[in-house]
Amino acid sequence: MFTVQKTHDEWESYHDIDRYGKLTLSNIEFTTTHLCNMRCSHCAVGYTLLTKELPAIPTEEIIRKLDEVETLRTMSFTGGEPLMTKKGIKDNLLPLLKYAKGRGIKTQINSNLTLPMSHYELIAPYLDVMHISHNWCDEKEFVETGFAMMDKQPSIEYRGNLYRNIFDNARELSKGGMFVSAETMLNRNTVPHMEKIHNEVANEMLCKRHEIHPMYASDFAENLEVISLDEYRKVVNEILDYRNKDIWVLFGTLPFYPCSQDERDLALIKRINSEHNITIRNDVDGRSRMNLNIFTGDISVTDFSDDGSAFGNIKNESLPQIYERWLDSNISKSINCHCPAVKCLGANVIVKNMYYPDKTFISGSVK
Repeated sequence: MFTVQKTHDEWESYHDIDRYGKLTLSNIEFTTTHLCNMRCSHCAVGYTLLTKELPAIPTEEIIRKLDEVETLRTMSFTGGEPLMTKKGIKDNLLPLLKYAKGRGIKTQINSNLTLPMSHYELIAPYLDVMHISHNWCDEKEFVETGFAMMDKQPSIEYRGNLYRNIFDNARELSKGGMFVSAETMLNRNTVPHMEKIHNEVANEMLCKRHEIHPMYASDFAENLEVISLDEYRKVVNEILDYRNKDIWVLFGTLPFYPCSQDERDLALIKRINSEHNITIRNDVDGRSRMNLNIFTGDISVTDFSDDGSAFGNIKNESLPQIYERWLDSNISKSINCHCPAVKCLGANVIVKNMYYPDKTFISGSVK
């Protein structure tokens, strides 16, 4: 029987189930800056952004805490814009990237990719994945939406140059051998333009992967309209029809599950699983990953957790201790679903709240 070969996803939470038989802390996401040169209306951390950087915890202290996590296999860096300043790169990012390289840990940086190439050249030797957002239907929308929450906006010419930088930087980094992965969030604004966006990601930016995620109605994006499950199912099928088969398409936090009673959901999952170069990711947030704020030491489930509360702080606890307390929390238990027959871990907390607020996911229901 022919089996479709799937690309290996380092950030897939189920790898921990396969290796340890349970959810395990294997990924740390770092909030490494509160600075950003943009103020996007769909930003999930917009209200936390500042105009002056705070002093960070010494890197040696953070590394001592990371040494206690024997299962650590991936690290992600977010902000703000992690590559905003060269000082921030040299002081906060590079020591952690070099540490990861030395331990054989895979790394990813979330960047808007609008900055001068010299910023990216500093981290290129140590980085595995450059993760960018591409939710723009055209330059006009970028100019208007990408700075919508900014009190004093730069000139239109300047903003237009930043938009073109995204394409130029992505092409140059991709041609240089970097793995560039572009993420698009499905919402009422992006859905009508998905074919154009996918074509840009694959053929103009030359990205190796296009990630498709639901829009999280959080922070600045709390008033943006979420699409329905019927609309979501339709657009995913359309993407499968027109996608460039040379680029890896990853459906992150796909809100359809093998335990569904809707035959349309099951047909979609079967279609995805039967195609080359397409994967579904069991979400890492709250499963195998915690977010570490390098300025406060606070640990939270994600960098955009709804209530903003921390589960602990590395100044007085170890990362494994905080992680175990999260697993024992009522929120964690409410989404801790596992069906080994299909290697599915169910919905994360945000998708469950958006699409399945009254549904109980039952482990082992898929035989």
